[in-house]
Amino acid sequence: MTPRLNAFAASTSGNVAAIVALLTPLLIFIMGSVVNLSTAQSAHSRLQSAADSAALAAARELYMANSRPEVLKSVAYSFAMTNLGNQAEGVSIDVKIGGRSDATAAESAISTEVTVTLSKDFGKSLPMPDLTGVIGELTASATARIAGGGRICAIALTKEGKKAIDISGNAQVQAADCAVYSNSIDPSGLSVTKVAKLSSELACSSGGYDGIESNYEPLPLTDCPAVSDPLTSRIPPVPTKCDHKNQKISNNNQILWPGTYCGNLQVSGSKITLRPGTYIFWDAKVKLHKGTEITGDDVSLVFIGKNSSLDLKNDSSISLSAAKDGPMAGILIYADSEKDSGRSFKIESANARRMIGTIYLPNDELTIGGDKNADGKCDITAADDPAETGSPGCKSNVGEFSDWTALVADKITITSGVKLVLNANYADSDVPVPAGVGPVGGNIALSK
Repeated sequence: MTPRLNAFAASTSGNVAAIVALLTPLLIFIMGSVVNLSTAQSAHSRLQSAADSAALAAARELYMANSRPEVLKSVAYSFAMTNLGNQAEGVSIDVKIGGRSDATAAESAISTEVTVTLSKDFGKSLPMPDLTGVIGELTASATARIAGGGRICAIALTKEGKKAIDISGNAQVQAADCAVYSNSIDPSGLSVTKVAKLSSELACSSGGYDGIESNYEPLPLTDCPAVSDPLTSRIPPVPTKCDHKNQKISNNNQILWPGTYCGNLQVSGSKITLRPGTYIFWDAKVKLHKGTEITGDDVSLVFIGKNSSLDLKNDSSISLSAAKDGPMAGILIYADSEKDSGRSFKIESANARRMIGTIYLPNDELTIGGDKNADGKCDITAADDPAETGSPGCKSNVGEFSDWTALVADKITITSGVKLVLNANYADSDVPVPAGVGPVGGNIALSK
């Protein structure tokens, strides 16, 4: 061995330094790879969680009749981005309905699964240089399959104007198993204010919403595509003659029969029983007040003409279920598509806990509220509500004992004091649910 080699071999510090110098790049590579791998695994877990939540949300939308691909994709995107938070930048999303990214509305209507795939080029986000190029695009996919569940139970059809759905004061709307939709593109198309509360499976506004987080459970989605009128194909019976004209019933127990009623029908202090069938109110104003009780099963109330109206006063009691078959099957209250009529449809009964069926007013406003002074209005006075919170207000209970109730109207107003329960127990009812608000299945779960 030469003297120079002998000197190198004898130098311990030199050996260590050389070895360290040789190994440092390798150590950096290993440490960087470990850090990168850990970061990538955490990011993928977050991505997968977002894909899962987006797929489940889209599936909940899918089991609503008349759901369209653009609605599903919008819902999936909103849920994914919300779940990802500050990690949403650079994430791309692909939504397949029934295995197709380009599914049509018809295909969407019969599909039973939604697949959401999220992708992100992660290489540039790594804390250490990806020397091997192994970690690049991260992908997470989730498929949610449906076998049924809740549906849409309230739709405000108007596409313009503020407060298409207006829930105010201390009103409480409970729709735990179904969805509430506002088609208005206005920034305040959905409004829940003061101490009012909307609890629903899903709330969706084509525009925006008014109110704070405590007014909603969960917070609404915005910029939702409008929901089509689900009952536009329903054609009401056409009256040819009046079977009854200008009836006034007071302090009497009386049975009413199906037919065409013209003029006014005013009832006070009476118990009214409706026999099964269709009741056509032709340019007729129906008003129930002063302790009136009305009951009836297998009935449909059809309002035709610009002078028709319905006013169920606060001191009335209502127990009704919709027709079980025929052209009005599943529809409890129906108004023809009279435009610019200024008609009034008010459910102000303190006890309307059983109203099974669909209330359909495509060009009219539905007002649900209490009328404590019997003047047709639910007025909150300073004495009732010095803080203007809407409490206590007038009292009205609607829908609590109904298997299911669906509201489809141009506008929907729920005033202070109202407790409105929109159940969706479709399987427990012998009243069929119209397509568009009815069931298409039951449970939702991730399948892969």
